Amino acid sequence: RMLHFFFQYQQFISLIETSKTQTNNAMSSDEVISISTGNDGCQCTNESAVLSSLVERSCQTSDGQNGVMLAAEGPCVNYSYGSGSCLQHDFIHDPKCQPNTSDGANYPAYCIRTWCYVDGKSCMRSSTERVYRSNVFPPEVDLFYSYTTCNSSADDWVDYNYNSDMQHALGGIAAAFPAYVLPYMYKRNPAGDILTSKGNEYYNNSVPYEGVLINFMDSLQHTANGDFNVSYTYGSKGSQLLHPTSSFTAAVQDINDGLVDMAVGPYWVTGERLKLASFTIPFHMDKTVLVIPKPGMKNSIIAQTSKVLAPFTMGVW
Repeated sequence: RMLHFFFQYQQFISLIETSKTQTNNAMSSDEVISISTGNDGCQCTNESAVLSSLVERSCQTSDGQNGVMLAAEGPCVNYSYGSGSCLQHDFIHDPKCQPNTSDGANYPAYCIRTWCYVDGKSCMRSSTERVYRSNVFPPEVDLFYSYTTCNSSADDWVDYNYNSDMQHALGGIAAAFPAYVLPYMYKRNPAGDILTSKGNEYYNNSVPYEGVLINFMDSLQHTANGDFNVSYTYGSKGSQLLHPTSSFTAAVQDINDGLVDMAVGPYWVTGERLKLASFTIPFHMDKTVLVIPKPGMKNSIIAQTSKVLAPFTMGVW
């Protein structure tokens, strides 16, 4: 554990020095450490303009720079927090991630993980990276982040943040369809034929959904008279990689990760899915029965007397 911490601490120092050097142009280009900007299909984005626009969260950092509070009562971080590249953003900016001088490592485990802000919908469509919606800012601020695009893990942050409530994800109510299931939900190809399997059109939100459940959702919106609005979208490739045997469970994972607000489909309520999200009251119930052949009757003397021997194999007798 000490060797692990030493490595991470040295990495942290290297990244800090690199950042300072790039800012001050005091180092030659061949001395600057190459910093990742995320994996293909899920690149880091610069969200400093979004953070600086949150005037109700404005503050000053410990070194006197303008910043934004990560919660209503702080901490205060620089506007560059989470933006542009894969860094230990929490270790660099968050005061509670600074090592305690008494033991050198008294801070949450997530502090040393590299991550960055990303375009949530682009990552869902074009990569298998795990993406989460940020819940440290007001619900109307749509910021998404990824650890895996930086070849890191979000487990420590998810554990630390377990009791936080995810807010609406992509504006209004975003509903994901996990698959095409006739007659519930489906799309058509350019020729007008009903599709039964997903292709590139699945990730194209301009191709409309049709089916019984779409009619049902539209009726609910009409009855609500504008109280809520539902937009239909796709499930993330990252969750599908996590749940390769069920696109339905993968869509529920997207709810848990904050990427969508609900998943629509003919769902079976399972224990695994209940751990990830709540379910509505069922509006349709499947009737499942087990059918077996009717047992025959053997009334011969041999059949009846052999029942005495049936409980044991010949070897036991």
